[in-house]
Amino acid sequence: MVLIIVMMCILCVADACGISDVTHVESIQEKSQCALEEYVRTQYPGQATRFGKLLLRLPSLRTISAQVIEQLFFVRLVGKTPIETLIRDMLLSGGSFNWPYMSVQ
Repeated sequence: MVLIIVMMCILCVADACGISDVTHVESIQEKSQCALEEYVRTQYPGQATRFGKLLLRLPSLRTISAQVIEQLFFVRLVGKTPIETLIRDMLLSGGSFNWPYMSVQ
């Protein structure tokens, strides 16, 4: 699940070309970063700077094509289902999607 959260952090960029609902994308970005922070805080309690270091890596991770990331991390998890389809389904579920490491407010 942590890979999905990291992928959401990478893909949810409000200033990306063609974004029509910036506020919604920013909200998803914030939720995914909060979920990642909660995960890191609970899984690595002795590493206070780990979350910050992960956030610093996001810009360079965004330069990697989605297809490469999909091949590296998701093929074993989702098979041939495109990651865009999974993310779309999560976004379309609206408030009914339960983030695994945080409560939706």
